[in-house]
Amino acid sequence: MTEKSNLQLVLESGAFAVTAELGPPKGADAEPVRRKSRILKGYCDAANITDNQAAVVRMASWAGALIAIEEGVEPIMQMTTRDRNVMALQSDLIGASALGIRNILALSGDPIKIGNHPDAQAVSEIDSTALTAMISAMKGEGIFANGEKIPTPPSFFVASAANPTMDTAEKIESKISAGTDFFQSNIIYDIAAFRAWFEPLRDSGAFGTAPFLAGVTPPKSEQILRHMHDKIPGVTVPDETFQRMAGKEGKAAEEAGMAIAVDVIEAVRQIDGVAGVHLMAVAWEEAIPEIVETAGLR
Repeated sequence: MTEKSNLQLVLESGAFAVTAELGPPKGADAEPVRRKSRILKGYCDAANITDNQAAVVRMASWAGALIAIEEGVEPIMQMTTRDRNVMALQSDLIGASALGIRNILALSGDPIKIGNHPDAQAVSEIDSTALTAMISAMKGEGIFANGEKIPTPPSFFVASAANPTMDTAEKIESKISAGTDFFQSNIIYDIAAFRAWFEPLRDSGAFGTAPFLAGVTPPKSEQILRHMHDKIPGVTVPDETFQRMAGKEGKAAEEAGMAIAVDVIEAVRQIDGVAGVHLMAVAWEEAIPEIVETAGLR
């Protein structure tokens, strides 16, 4: 019998789920992960442990996940295909399962050229959908990619990323067919645009077997909000959201950013079919408890 994660049980119960994001440090000190875990504990059902996010070398996601477990936070271990071939991916997967990691987010990874090792060689032997299919075969059929039997198959609840307004129905369906158990989305600010993308997919039954968690990010400044609007594909910030951040700095900007996040949470929670939210407060985990409490999620 496979062991279900806490997040899987929450989503199966129909409760509105909350996941957060935790970025490991660049160095070999476990304390930053412990500190962030203590901030998030009790305010999320699981926390994503990023995998060399933005193509910057950091502590391995499996190590960060293990530290989070020690601190009482269930991890969602992010795994990118950018840095590993099929052998390394499978090795890390069975190792992660042996350590008690039960949630995986399969990703292709940010481009090498934007990170701190721009001349490094990307592997990218397979993409995120193929990784999802491989994990599905490992846990469901108990086989490696070469067809060999796995003596003790891993047990995972597998997530895929979704990019609202950009991902086609075919792309979402291909990820579900590959074995996606749930989705976490990119950042949402434009609720009308999100509805126009999400509701037809929901009505087609796309998220009936794979619950959808809407991505929410509190902007810490007007400059960060502008960067997301201009530089992150699929992220559109309405004029009224810019106006709420205009001219604000320091504590005033932080308070406005958290209020924006709360409003997005309340809006997506009213949309039938949205099963939860994924809170991404990058390098600002301290904002999560207040956002969660103000939104009435805890």
